[in-house]
Amino acid sequence: MSNIKIIDTHCHLDFKELNTRLDQVIKDARINNVSDMVTISTNLSRINSIKEISEQYKEVFFTVGVHPNEAHKDKQFDDHEFIKNYSSHKKCVGIGEGGLDYYYNKENMSLQKRSLEVQINVARSTNLPMVIHSRDADNDMIEILKSEYKNGSFKAILHCFSSGEELAYCGLDLDFFISFSGILTFNSAKNIQKIAKNIPINKILVETDSPYLAPSPVRGSINEPKNCIHTAQFLSKLRDINFLELSKILYDNSLTIYDKIKLWKEK
Repeated sequence: MSNIKIIDTHCHLDFKELNTRLDQVIKDARINNVSDMVTISTNLSRINSIKEISEQYKEVFFTVGVHPNEAHKDKQFDDHEFIKNYSSHKKCVGIGEGGLDYYYNKENMSLQKRSLEVQINVARSTNLPMVIHSRDADNDMIEILKSEYKNGSFKAILHCFSSGEELAYCGLDLDFFISFSGILTFNSAKNIQKIAKNIPINKILVETDSPYLAPSPVRGSINEPKNCIHTAQFLSKLRDINFLELSKILYDNSLTIYDKIKLWKEK
């Protein structure tokens, strides 16, 4: 498997489950063919520690943004200039994760929408990809994405995809990428597996969303970037594509959407 390289396009290395043992986490990722990781911002109060992780490890890149469930907690949830200025860091490769999440409640819908729209505007102005989180909010998300795209195109990733076909194909119509986490490997995820099997292969990414959502066969454990290999192997069988061939496609897809990583590697 020495020729295989996979990029974990979405993880949270600053979270307490991982950040106390980062040396080992990064080493294990490398051993398991994960060449690079993108650690994702959820609250701007933690962005400095995320940046520092990327500066400490050559394999780690980061995003800047506000998770929808953090919008009401983050004093800078709609601070366009702060996000835009931070995005100029050489290892900042995306904006987000921003989005809509109605799973727990809908009390902060207006703040989530405002935060998402601000982050999309930054993504558009910087030409960095918007990392989109959508949970139990398909209709509103489709409406916002279509509306914002009419204001000017932007690049995006529908991360940890667990929504319906309508959102998937809305994203594809807008030339977005769709990223699959360990959820793809769950027996209960038949509809997500159907989507992953049928959408264009050049629009698929894999991620861990670690420390959450560990894939089979390690489901229930603390997830880590090293487990990206399991989701990629599952996808290989699902699509009936040779694993070496698929891993190259996934790697190229990751560098296409996160083109700042590609520029970094070409230095």
